[in-house]
Amino acid sequence: MSGTSRELSALERAAKAVIRHCGRITIRTGASREIIRKLSIGRLGDGAYGIRFRSGLVNSKLESDSHMSGMMIATDIVIVRVGNVLIALEHDGNVGEFDPALTRTAAELAVARVQEAAQDG
Repeated sequence: MSGTSRELSALERAAKAVIRHCGRITIRTGASREIIRKLSIGRLGDGAYGIRFRSGLVNSKLESDSHMSGMMIATDIVIVRVGNVLIALEHDGNVGEFDPALTRTAAELAVARVQEAAQDG
């Protein structure tokens, strides 16, 4: 999405607020557990913000993506601002199909394409 600095700064503030208020949530029911955590995405573009959502069985280790046993759903959401463009990236999948390392790779590629398009334009 592209827009004026004013329009994008409002969206960027909203992304920061989500990270601040939802960066450490755990919900447990009788059979399942969901977590939302801040996703460290590194320095990309002019600002990068990420959230990690994991859902699994009540006793599963959802904190570590390297031990995905018991996990049912994994979703990463990343917002990156590059100049006057805001990139919203969602990476999700079921346990056997999800590679958390691809989230950062996809975000890096998206930033590179936006920067390339800005140079060509």
